[in-house]
Amino acid sequence: MNAKLTVFYIVIGLAVVGLFYMLMNDPGSFFIRILTYAAIIGVIYVLYRLWASRKPNRRDQQAFKKAVRQSKKRYGNPVSASKVKKAGKQPAKKTVSIKKSSAQRSDAPKLTVIEGKKGKKKKRMSL
Repeated sequence: MNAKLTVFYIVIGLAVVGLFYMLMNDPGSFFIRILTYAAIIGVIYVLYRLWASRKPNRRDQQAFKKAVRQSKKRYGNPVSASKVKKAGKQPAKKTVSIKKSSAQRSDAPKLTVIEGKKGKKKKRMSL
């Protein structure tokens, strides 16, 4: 661990000496180089921010909103956790179990069976 730390300090020391030497001998080139590095880093940062904040595909967003509307229609508007926390302790209310009628349950999700090839064997060459 000591050898690595020593090498690290030697490299940092040489970099500082090189920067000081460049600043003393050719300060114009030094500042142009610093500005060039800053511009490159800035462009990379802007490209990253544009890529990271890219909005989802419009069609995907519409499908998501449609699914949310269907879910709210089917299950009602659930109470968020923040509203529950704000309410604090409230007197206990009697819960009445409400049985859904068969007409309401007919709106269950429509499931379809996709036929697979699990039972079929592949034709293989035998050696």
